Amino acid sequence: MIVDTLFWLAALAVGYTWVGYPVLVTALGRWRRPPAPSRRRLPRLTVIVAAYNEARCIAAKLRSTLRQRYPWDRLEVIVVSDGSTDATDEIVAHYPDVRVRLLRQDTRSGKSLALNRAVAASSGDVLVFTDANALFGPEALARLAAPFEDPRVSLVSGQGLYASSAAADAQAVSNGYVRFEELVKSGEAGLGFLAGADGAIYALRRDVYRDLASAQVNDLLHPIQVALAGGLCRFDGAAYTMEPPSKGGTQEFRRHVRIIAQGIHIVREWLPRLIAAGQWRAAFMLVSHRALRWNTAVFLGTALVTNAALAAESTIYALTMAGQIGFYALALAGYLAERGGRSIGRLALPYYFCVVSVAGVGGVLRFLTSGAESVWAPTGQPAVTERAA
Repeated sequence: MIVDTLFWLAALAVGYTWVGYPVLVTALGRWRRPPAPSRRRLPRLTVIVAAYNEARCIAAKLRSTLRQRYPWDRLEVIVVSDGSTDATDEIVAHYPDVRVRLLRQDTRSGKSLALNRAVAASSGDVLVFTDANALFGPEALARLAAPFEDPRVSLVSGQGLYASSAAADAQAVSNGYVRFEELVKSGEAGLGFLAGADGAIYALRRDVYRDLASAQVNDLLHPIQVALAGGLCRFDGAAYTMEPPSKGGTQEFRRHVRIIAQGIHIVREWLPRLIAAGQWRAAFMLVSHRALRWNTAVFLGTALVTNAALAAESTIYALTMAGQIGFYALALAGYLAERGGRSIGRLALPYYFCVVSVAGVGGVLRFLTSGAESVWAPTGQPAVTERAA
């Protein structure tokens, strides 16, 4: 009886996390979808880019920003170089547009402190946070800015898409995941909250911004702070950036481990504050979208072990066991295809799903042993870690 109960609880947890919650929040969000903004009053924007050794892409980033269809005199760009040792500083300092400013941290201090420095120097009413290698799509800034005509709106998120690359499976799976997140975030935004903005492209009212501690991850913390301040979050999937995908499962695993370790630090500290403030809707979405998803590997492992013990007892359990074996066989095929340099397109989804799920365990272990990273680096360069407070 106990084994049966554990199996069904684990199966329900996986089903709710990846199917039930998205369906629920999408249905509820459709009933409260906000009206389309008019774009009559566009705020002054400050686009903020924290950069470390981004000489390969920073000029393209600046071009994609300054070529946006946005009033010339209502846009500025601040690049904070976090101790870059390549040509990043020179490229930004000599960029031929007076709206671009360079700030430099001589000692590597981390992304959060770089953002604090940029915000202190900004003049915009709305801050746009974005990554150096994420190029803005057409109308991205105008679409981000438009919802701020509603004074209740304090944060608007777009989404980061992945460009075509040699890693075709990673690109296909990553964009599939982004589209899934688009569905979930559209529903959440209809309810006024987002369980995490997209770090590649989102905007925040300047008066909501509070200085970040060194190990705080801004794109998860800012929606929480907006909720505590009584503001609303919005989402526009047509406001997007394009960036290269991960090179494969190993890189995707490491990226998610880092993100989850940072996220656990935020949820541990800020979930009790949401509950204490009576922000039950936001707390519910944060747990459903983030905390439960980070525990997917635990639910999957429990379902597999208990199903194996029950497989001989009934046809139902035999069928569920066969389904699990088939799923993990596909995951193994995806792994072997990647190792062999072969592409299997969207059939790689089970493999990447397992990679991201196991990263939840890795994220918990990293959080417990070394905290959250405060200093980051582009792919292939070493990052310095610091224990989260």
